[in-house]
Amino acid sequence: MGKISRKNVDYFEMFVKSASIARDAGAKLKSSLADAEVNIEELKQIKDLEHAGDIHFHECLKIIDVAFITPIDRSDLVAVLNGIENVTDSIELIANSFFNMCITSSSEGIGKFIVLVEQACESLLKLMAELKLFKKNIGNINAAIVEINRLEEEGDKVYRESMRSMFESETDAITIIKYKELYQLFENAIDGCEDVADTVENIIVSKT
Repeated sequence: MGKISRKNVDYFEMFVKSASIARDAGAKLKSSLADAEVNIEELKQIKDLEHAGDIHFHECLKIIDVAFITPIDRSDLVAVLNGIENVTDSIELIANSFFNMCITSSSEGIGKFIVLVEQACESLLKLMAELKLFKKNIGNINAAIVEINRLEEEGDKVYRESMRSMFESETDAITIIKYKELYQLFENAIDGCEDVADTVENIIVSKT
């Protein structure tokens, strides 16, 4: 990813680029388990995306720090960028956990979570794209926020059902520990998308 020009900065495009990286990480996570078997080499590629997101985040901070005028408060710019970066970091933590805990296959719960993470990241990217013209796109922005909230609620449901199913049928303590941690990481990633949506909603309220 090339460096951002410090002249005629499009601050909302910063959000779009950051969300694009999160979306790509979510898509890569899904493709790494496409056949219900963990593809370690694809999981490792998520680290490259997390690194790209980290570079982008810090480059944005430098530009925001020296900016004379910004379209929204500096603290809001940083909050949105940091929130999206946290989503990418959460997805990388999921990938690392598959590798570190030697989980080589998917499960019904994991399959549901992966779809939700990908959808939440796609909705987050859509939200950032709509935010570029927030005064004209309030309806679309609100729709994207509602969708992310819906996906977060669905994630809570999947978490509860997956945990109950595991404790009903699984007797191996190590397996329970592994999947309990993994399910929590999936939920954290989806929660991270909702956190960004909540931040955007607060910004919109203050600007309209």
